[in-house]
Amino acid sequence: MSRSPEVSLVDVDEAVLDNLLALAKRDASPDEVAPPLGGPGWNLERTAWFLGYHRAAAHGLGGEAGEKTWGILADGRLAGSIRLRRSTSGTAESGPGGAVADTGIWLGRSFRSRGVGGAALRLVLEEARRAGLSRVTARTLAGNLGAQHLLASAGAVLTHDDDGTVRAVVEL
Repeated sequence: MSRSPEVSLVDVDEAVLDNLLALAKRDASPDEVAPPLGGPGWNLERTAWFLGYHRAAAHGLGGEAGEKTWGILADGRLAGSIRLRRSTSGTAESGPGGAVADTGIWLGRSFRSRGVGGAALRLVLEEARRAGLSRVTARTLAGNLGAQHLLASAGAVLTHDDDGTVRAVVEL
């Protein structure tokens, strides 16, 4: 029986960002990591978006983007990225009882199904509690059973929507 890797989160500075981009290009589909900009594959537009996105999120939940991203380390190796993004008040995602954020994660293919995602999600939920958030939400596709299992195992209540997505809510 193989042991679960030791998982931790690391701030995304320029060195981590360079390594995240290399990991994404080598070990993930562009559509898992960035919006479909400029056509298929890793092109200049997607690469620029990826770099700009993580640089803006470097300022944290209190920054202009209202978002924080971390690199995910598994046994000291960069495995992917996870985020928290404050939800704007008055949206369907926010609600009574305090501040809300959504989360999202991507892992390189070689790090999937090894417990890395669940451990990273637990760590980001701890970060959310420390930030005074009361709820964390996420969305995934109805066909992404791995993500649904990961979210449910973290205590999320899952709701299947008519648009082919699943909404997950974790009350903190």
